Amino acid sequence: MKKQELIEIANIVAEHMAAKVAEEVVKKLRGNNCVGDTEYVDTDEAARILGMSPAYLRAVKDRYPHIKAGESKQGRIMFRRDSLFNQFKI
Repeated sequence: MKKQELIEIANIVAEHMAAKVAEEVVKKLRGNNCVGDTEYVDTDEAARILGMSPAYLRAVKDRYPHIKAGESKQGRIMFRRDSLFNQFKI
């Protein structure tokens, strides 16, 4: 390979790495949890949105789209923010 080709490849790799790093930085700065374009909130925030206690929300969690974040058996429950607001639409 020629030197110029190696430089072009290095620039392409650097651009892709920078984009991934920027995406992670934005997630951290926004202070929320996103999976793709979907934003998730923790149980406390979801309960505030719905006007119920976090304990009650945990008991009825299957009524709302959610995921379990974390590798442990007792991972955090994260609820889809948009689905919480959708129930209030007229």
